[in-house]
Amino acid sequence: MLDTKDAVLKAEMYLNNPPEHTYIAPINVNVMELEGEQIHTQLHNQTGMFNQLFNRMQWEVTFQFEYQGPTVIIDAHNGKLLQIIGPLH
Repeated sequence: MLDTKDAVLKAEMYLNNPPEHTYIAPINVNVMELEGEQIHTQLHNQTGMFNQLFNRMQWEVTFQFEYQGPTVIIDAHNGKLLQIIGPLH
């Protein structure tokens, strides 16, 4: 399972180089330049019967900067991108 640091770095990677299927433009994020208060992480159970049966978890990583607040949702077990939501512009 990803720890907090790995989840934040994965979220940064997905925002800087978003997969094509997300249809979003890259956002220049550098976590080393952000203050601790600008990065919020939460570990949650994934929804759905299969996910609950196998206790699948997901990281929700939110960055607050320059009038943007994207949240990157990542599978906590394999680091796969599940969703990017929030204000991106």
